Amino acid sequence: MDKQEQQAAEEALVLMPRSVRTKLDKVGIKLHLSEWQRLPLSDRERLRDEDCEHADQVRKYREDLHAMVEEHCGKKPDTLA
Repeated sequence: MDKQEQQAAEEALVLMPRSVRTKLDKVGIKLHLSEWQRLPLSDRERLRDEDCEHADQVRKYREDLHAMVEEHCGKKPDTLA
């Protein structure tokens, strides 16, 4: 996949955007690409757009992500070691 194809895939939310990967690091969760792709587009957009700066936002992002993964993947998300 060349750089243009990768950028298009990130914009279409097929691949996980850098902004989401940064937020996952902040909340201490590892989300596999297969799990990301199982989430409905509306959830992927929400994870991309939701603020995750202040402590209360980090907590809410983590809770929302846990609920989404459990609902659509049937398991709890992995945590970073």
